[in-house]
Amino acid sequence: MDAKNTGLTLVEMLTAAWIALAVALRSAAEYLLRGPRLPAWDLRFQLQRDIGHALIKSALPPGADDDTALPGVDVFALGAAMQRKALPARPLAASQGIHAAAAIATRHVPLDAARLLAHAGVARSGLQELIDSDGRAPGAGRQLGGELVVARRTAELLEPHAHAGHASLLTCAPLYADEPLVLFLHGGGFVVGSAAAYRHVVCRLSDACGARVLSVDYRLAPQHAFPAQLHDVLVAYSHVLAQGFAARRLTVVGDSAGAHLATTLALLLRRSAAMPLPASLVLLSPISNLVETKPSVAANAPYDFIVLVPLESPVAYARMLYAPAKPLTPAMREEMRHPLVSPAFGDFAGFPPVLVQAGAREILVDDIEQLVAAIRAANPARPDAVVYEPYKDMCHVFQNMLDRPESAAAFASIGRFVSQNLA
Repeated sequence: MDAKNTGLTLVEMLTAAWIALAVALRSAAEYLLRGPRLPAWDLRFQLQRDIGHALIKSALPPGADDDTALPGVDVFALGAAMQRKALPARPLAASQGIHAAAAIATRHVPLDAARLLAHAGVARSGLQELIDSDGRAPGAGRQLGGELVVARRTAELLEPHAHAGHASLLTCAPLYADEPLVLFLHGGGFVVGSAAAYRHVVCRLSDACGARVLSVDYRLAPQHAFPAQLHDVLVAYSHVLAQGFAARRLTVVGDSAGAHLATTLALLLRRSAAMPLPASLVLLSPISNLVETKPSVAANAPYDFIVLVPLESPVAYARMLYAPAKPLTPAMREEMRHPLVSPAFGDFAGFPPVLVQAGAREILVDDIEQLVAAIRAANPARPDAVVYEPYKDMCHVFQNMLDRPESAAAFASIGRFVSQNLA
C-alpha cells in the first residue's frame, strides 16, 4: 500500500496494518479452531469482515458505539479524517472496462424549484438555499463530479453506435435513440465514499446491465449537511434527462447510503411530479430508517462489518448527515422521521418497480424489511412492485465483494431486473 495514493500518513498506515494483522491472526485462529462463524463463510470472507469491522471502529472516537454524548467532539474534523482514510481509487484494467471523469455544470441544469420545494417538507429551506446558491455561483459555477464507466463487454456492444470511439462512449449523451443508462449512487454512510473508490463495482454493474453507468460524486456530510446529497442527486438526474436520456430507460441504483438517496429521489419526484420517474430502482442494503434501532442491530452485530453508532451520539452518521454538531432534541428526532430523511416512513403508492437486495445477517435487515413491507402495502394491486432478495449468511453490501459467488448471483439478478423493467 502506497501512502501517497491513500491519503494516509505513514503512522496511520502502520497503525492500520497492525490492527489488520492482529485481527487477522485472531480471526484465523477462531476459524481454524471453531469453524466458520456462519455456514456460507470461508476463511477469506471471515477475515474481510473482521478486518473491515475493526478498521471502521478504529476510525471512531472511543465510546462512540455507546449511548454517550462525547462532549466536545469535533464532528467536522472527524468527518474529514474519515474521508482521508477511506478506500482509495483503484485502477481499472483495459480488459475490464473504460472510465472517464464526468463533470456537471450545476448552474445550467434545469430544476423545477417550485414543484420540488412544495413537497420537500423538512428539506424545503435547505433545498431552496442550495438551488439559489448554484444560481448565484460566480464564473463557471459549481461542478458536480463523478465518473462515466463502461464495462468491456458493454463497450463492445455499443461500438457500432460510438462514432467517435471511446470519446463518445465516455460522453454523457445518448449514443442512439432510447439508449438505457444507469445512474449509480455510492454508499459510505453519507460521510465517505466516491465514484473512484466504487469504480470496480460500477464496472461490474455496467457489465450486468449491458449499459453505461454514470456514478455520482455527491457532496459528503458533515461538511455538507442534508439535503445537499439529495440536491446533487436531483441535479444529476435532471442533467441526464436534459442530455436526452428518456426516464423510461433510466435505472437508479444505489448501495447503503446511496440506496437511501435513490429512494428519496423517487419519493420526491413522485410527490412533486417535477420530473418523470425512472424505469426502476435497485436498492442494495438500503439505509431507510435513521431514527429507530431494531433487534437485528444487536442480533447480527457479530456477522456484519459496519458499526452502527446510536443516534444519541453526535458521531452517529444520521446526525452527521442531518444536523452536524447540533444537540439531539425531541423535535429533531421527530423531523428525522420525515420520508426524505427516513424513507421507510414514506408513501410508496405509484412507485416504480424496485429490486431490494440485503444480506440476511446484516444489522440493518429489519429496517430493510420494513421498507419492503411499506412498498408492498402501498401497491396491493402490483405484486411485482418490489422484489426482495435476502442472501443467506451475507453482510451489508456483500455485492461489493466481487470475488464471492453471492455477489455474482446478485449482479446477475440485477441485470435481469433492469432489462425486464426498461420500457
